[in-house]
Amino acid sequence: MRNSEEQKLRKNPAFLLLISALLVILLYAFLAYPIYTRMKMQVLKRAYKEVSAMNLAVMDEEETEILQSFYADKLEFLITDEDFALVYTNKSQPPEQQIERYVKSHIEEYGPEPALSVREYGSFCVIRLRALLESQGKQYYVFIRCEIHQAHEIIGYTTGYLILAVLLLAGVWYLFLEKRGRRLAFADAGETPQNAAGEQDGNNAGVQHSIDEAEKEFVANISHELKTPLAVISGQVEMLQYMGSEIDRDYYFSSIREEIDKMTELVGNLLDITIMDHHMEKMEMSEVNLSDMMEYMVLKYDALFKKNRIKLQSSLEKDCIVRANRMYLEQAVNNYMMNAFQHTAQGKCMRIRLLRRDDAARIEIYNEGPQIPPEDLQRIWQSFYKSGRENPEKNNGLSNAGLGLYMVKKIVEQHGGRCGAENCEKGVLFWMEL
Repeated sequence: MRNSEEQKLRKNPAFLLLISALLVILLYAFLAYPIYTRMKMQVLKRAYKEVSAMNLAVMDEEETEILQSFYADKLEFLITDEDFALVYTNKSQPPEQQIERYVKSHIEEYGPEPALSVREYGSFCVIRLRALLESQGKQYYVFIRCEIHQAHEIIGYTTGYLILAVLLLAGVWYLFLEKRGRRLAFADAGETPQNAAGEQDGNNAGVQHSIDEAEKEFVANISHELKTPLAVISGQVEMLQYMGSEIDRDYYFSSIREEIDKMTELVGNLLDITIMDHHMEKMEMSEVNLSDMMEYMVLKYDALFKKNRIKLQSSLEKDCIVRANRMYLEQAVNNYMMNAFQHTAQGKCMRIRLLRRDDAARIEIYNEGPQIPPEDLQRIWQSFYKSGRENPEKNNGLSNAGLGLYMVKKIVEQHGGRCGAENCEKGVLFWMEL
């Protein structure tokens, strides 16, 4: 039953849409540059058509405004009469130098039909239109020029973030398939005889409704997390496209890379959650020396803490042995440490403790910093939830998708343990018991 349902879901139009989207992105990557160049060539032709309709002998203010309307397309104009006297230009260079460079040295390329040429110069290309135009019994040399800067880089970055977005949607779809499969398996396992069906069906309906709501919330949260980086990248690409060499391109490319890194981190976190959902129930357990593991992790992050001038104190009891999966346990402790690091200002303190408590081992990570609002202490363990104390500008340069503590809770509960957070006088204490 589960296999047939999954096959139906994979034939769903949404799944086919994801495949189609990837194909469209690949076509975009190959065709965007030549199409964009052709569009610019059409703009130059349109500009020449406007010039050819003007009385160049006595250009008025309205005609000048028409040419100025092409400034947004980054067009440069140079128009001279048959004696090479300047009629119109929007270049800041001295007219004589412009005329020598663009007209006199290429006089053989000017003819009654407009001639378009495209030439590549490394990271940018130049489109030129030259024509010899007759107006009111006189001849005029018309030169129109357009530079396309960083087009390949812009298309490359755009392609990259589009592929990331589609892959993220594919990951969401995959998670949906798996959760639907597990729900169907649960329903199959919960089937009861007819005389007991009423109560059981009611329970199953309640469980199914909760799972459906969780799936909707999960997808909505992912969509919300994607909106900001996609909007930022779209805006930066647009600025690069229309402002050309007049802006700090390195700044905009750096900003685009930063947003792509954020989406990459989100995809990685979702992959981690998917792997946990698949393998945690069957993960291998063995004896783990928590004392050795914690010493290793304190040493691992020592340079990072020193670089940010965070005072680190550690107190680790010897020979604390638990039955666990070390890989997942390290991930949970790592998430705790990074969470504390994000909220510890320079010169402040972090404390890491490992101690025995009755028949359990307890890990505590304290950071001196802002407290968590009391109403958030239970909600911080939810996926994509961000506490009211979040401040991206003060998180030591690290982003936070709101998945770290959610993953800690899943790992600790799978080990049969407990975890929690408590506000202290000058900071917050996170703990887990195994």
